[in-house]
Amino acid sequence: YPMEMIISFQLLSTVLGSSPTAQDACLSLALMTLARRSIARMGYAALICLCALPVPIILYFTFYSMWLETGNGNANFLFFQCLAYNLFLGFITIDFIAATVKRDKALRVTAKKENITIAKVDSM
Repeated sequence: YPMEMIISFQLLSTVLGSSPTAQDACLSLALMTLARRSIARMGYAALICLCALPVPIILYFTFYSMWLETGNGNANFLFFQCLAYNLFLGFITIDFIAATVKRDKALRVTAKKENITIAKVDSM
């Protein structure tokens, strides 16, 4: 699964990158739509994290302008928003990789069963 590997590496580089950007997350999530079979095996935790992802992004921009422009914000708020952003992306990444592994396992089991039944039919 070369496409799933590319998507997984892009998601991991987004989560583990030194500076989190919304562009990396948008690219990663857009690439995820190419792996429909893996997305179908993802759980509800990834869907909840995907729906909650705009909250830390919006709050990050709000606290960024409060802290740097007006001078009355706190850097801990920015840290928390970056932490929540990376946490949500981490859950999505782990769930996508687990869904891809589940898909691969299901294909291997199905292929193994088909080989066994073909061997039994051939021996008769």
